[in-house]
Amino acid sequence: MPRVTIGVPVYNAESLLEQCLENLAAQTFRDFKVIVLDNASTDGTGAIAERFAARDPRFTYRRQPQNKGALANFVDVLGMADTPYFMWRADDDLSDVNFVEALVGLLDRNAGAALAVGLTVMDKRGRRRRKPFPLRWPGEPDASYRARLLLGSRAQWMFGLFRTEDARDSLARVLSAYPHINAFDHLVLFPFLVGLQIAGTNETSFVTGFVERARSTKGRQLLDPAKMRQERADFIAYCRNALRRLKVGGGVDAVLPLYAERSQRLTKIWRSQLRVMRGETPTGATKKYD
Repeated sequence: MPRVTIGVPVYNAESLLEQCLENLAAQTFRDFKVIVLDNASTDGTGAIAERFAARDPRFTYRRQPQNKGALANFVDVLGMADTPYFMWRADDDLSDVNFVEALVGLLDRNAGAALAVGLTVMDKRGRRRRKPFPLRWPGEPDASYRARLLLGSRAQWMFGLFRTEDARDSLARVLSAYPHINAFDHLVLFPFLVGLQIAGTNETSFVTGFVERARSTKGRQLLDPAKMRQERADFIAYCRNALRRLKVGGGVDAVLPLYAERSQRLTKIWRSQLRVMRGETPTGATKKYD
């Protein structure tokens, strides 16, 4: 049995999928399998994945009977993993060829770690910004390092390497207790950060955002500030419940309002409130899982 499953949930990804899968095929670590889970695409996504599966037995193509939504497809591909380690990979992201090898080495050497991540590279319109992993300082107290991990964490760490059962447990807890899709990934990461169960390296990179995307209309929409406040409150409440469950103290609670900026930023809530006070009507809606 391979040691790593790499789950690639996709929908209508024919323009990007080949580059993604070539990047995985070139990894220096070879003992893995890739599951491409197609969310009922209507383009050539399936043909590309089937071609890889035909030439490399490590690649498998599976197709949903109907489109289940992006989150359900993301969850389902984790459910298909039967290896000790698991990694998600989006069709529009890349990594160094030693990425999987470096992260497997981190988990192998750190029995208490549930997640291994590398340096994040943000590529926007050809301009690359490097976001290093915050390594622990010699002699740094747990409380200080927890705070730095929380404040320095990135959503892209969801595409690191998990111990499969730990990923399943954290994801299931979030889906059962947190009703919003926005920032759910930060809540999945939360127990690994406060539990100091994350290992990181800056010797390998995960590259995200290399695709030029159409400009979003989200910024022009007016979200209901009351719903935004509720989403932020739910985010903080989930974190506090997790701290109690994990029996983590050390002043982490004081950092939660800053960590909650990953959910709904206070400045955005205030701007939305001002627009409502001026007579505008909310037109946008916060996303739900379904």
